[in-house]
Amino acid sequence: MNILLHKLMLPVSLVLLFGTTSLEARSFRVNQLPNGSSVGCGGCHVSPSGGGARNAFGSLVQSSFLTGGGDVNWVANLATVDSDGDGFTNGHELEDPFGLWSTDSANPGNSAFVTNPGSSSDVPSGEAAKFSLHMNITGMSPHTGQYFEISVVDVATDSVVANEEIASIVDPDFEYVFMHALDAGASYNIDMWADLNTNGSYDAPPTDHSWRIELNNVSDNTAQNFQHNTDFTDLGGTVSIDSETFQPQDFVLYENYPNPFNPETSIRFELASAGHVNLDIFNIRGEQVAQLISSELNAGAHQVQWSAKDLAGNDLPTGIYIYTLRRGAQSQSKRMMLLK
Repeated sequence: MNILLHKLMLPVSLVLLFGTTSLEARSFRVNQLPNGSSVGCGGCHVSPSGGGARNAFGSLVQSSFLTGGGDVNWVANLATVDSDGDGFTNGHELEDPFGLWSTDSANPGNSAFVTNPGSSSDVPSGEAAKFSLHMNITGMSPHTGQYFEISVVDVATDSVVANEEIASIVDPDFEYVFMHALDAGASYNIDMWADLNTNGSYDAPPTDHSWRIELNNVSDNTAQNFQHNTDFTDLGGTVSIDSETFQPQDFVLYENYPNPFNPETSIRFELASAGHVNLDIFNIRGEQVAQLISSELNAGAHQVQWSAKDLAGNDLPTGIYIYTLRRGAQSQSKRMMLLK
């Protein structure tokens, strides 16, 4: 699941997100909420134009979630509260249900789904009302370098409602968010398997390792922890890895994994023919901060690790970075987020 990143230019009408004093003292707070520009001043004030009385969300922020320097402290404890009592948490309404976003990072989720966390009359509907699932997976060292798949299966219909395929596990501890995948009141199986024998298809354990987690009667956004174990579940049937997904194509740059990351991420790309390749990292201002590859490479699949260090070997700060793959006139770029 990937987030497009961009900087926001704030209209003057948004700078009054909190309070009525000094525009300079308050303007910075709009961008200290995920998708803050989508709700504007009305996100925290009764008046949509800002100033004056705060709504329930604004009052909670003011009382408990400002730092000593006056910045908004957007954290899971704020995201998972339903301030306006409309049945949806603050994070759900701002498209960051688990409080994973940080200031100056990309706006998460779908801005069209954003509703006001301080107004009980502004409520998510349709797909936006579906709950999200945060998978936090740890201890997968036995499967480093192997294919891994997660499927979210609706028990009532036996249909897959969300799926993630990882061509090769890089970090034994990783996480993934399935946004707006779960219906209220429904039950799901989270089916996971790793291709332990690397034959390209699912085999019943212990030949391959597979697990099932049951989610019954979903009533909210759900965070689910999973640690590698040997309590296997045979998922049944036969599942083959789509070989087309992993065969070298002409010139393909994949999403880095994990993303967001700290302190290391993996970048994969594929070449159908040999050639000189450059893989460079830029900051959001377009300044080159690192060069990972500048050499002749053979055709096939390639992977490189980046530990968030600049050209001089210094650690880079939290922020948005762009990685660009070039071969001759061909070029592809993608964005990633470093969170510390």
